[in-house]
Amino acid sequence: EKIRAITKRNRGVSLGQVIAELKPVLRGWLTYFQHAKCRGLLQSTDQWIRRKLRCFRLKQCKRVITLQRFLESMGVKEWQSWILALSGKGHWRKAKCPQANQAMSILWFEEQGLYNLVLKYERLTNLRKPPCARACTVV
Repeated sequence: EKIRAITKRNRGVSLGQVIAELKPVLRGWLTYFQHAKCRGLLQSTDQWIRRKLRCFRLKQCKRVITLQRFLESMGVKEWQSWILALSGKGHWRKAKCPQANQAMSILWFEEQGLYNLVLKYERLTNLRKPPCARACTVV
């Protein structure tokens, strides 16, 4: 519920501010769930958050031409960006299209400062294992 409130599309704030508000919430979730085996849950939550933020960013473009220019500036081919910009789909469905995934990839979200739940969870779980559990035994 808290993530839904932060990522509402009609808030009128920048994507950077939304990501800054999400960071402490996601960090708190991870510290709470770090001892549970919930990689799949964190992965699906991470995917949902990225899709919600893509939707948020696509809605900020407002017009077809600004959406097309944004996608093209992010490295999407011109004809592909026009396909997405002119599609009659809603923002939520557009956020799942390959063009949106190419423009706003996981790496792009990390550059924006989004907290990647799966990577941080794997680092935490690897640190908790004893050193001999990570080594390969040769017989």
